[in-house]
Amino acid sequence: MNTDSQIAQVELSIDEAKKQINKMNALIKLSNNKEYKEIFLDGFFQQYAIQQVMLKSDPSQQSADNQKAIIDNINSIGSVRVHLHGIIAQGRAAEAALADHEEAREELQEEDAA
Repeated sequence: MNTDSQIAQVELSIDEAKKQINKMNALIKLSNNKEYKEIFLDGFFQQYAIQQVMLKSDPSQQSADNQKAIIDNINSIGSVRVHLHGIIAQGRAAEAALADHEEAREELQEEDAA
């Protein structure tokens, strides 16, 4: 692989890292929003989750269909939370990698100039 190709590849990595960092920052900004906290952090991840767990033991919700729907709802809460944590984790990893990518680009550009 020639130096120009290597530089192009590193620049793609830099661009992707910046996208992941921007996504993480957007989520952090969103999570500081009052309405987001009320609707998602308190409403969905706490109140709705508690409601679903309570419904699981409700005598009127013991049919197989109702139990499946409740379990699906509980699983969906977990899936959304895992997705959001993944955005943060990917953003943190991208922050750590960005400096390395930028350093590699500089080294390749110096090699190319020599």
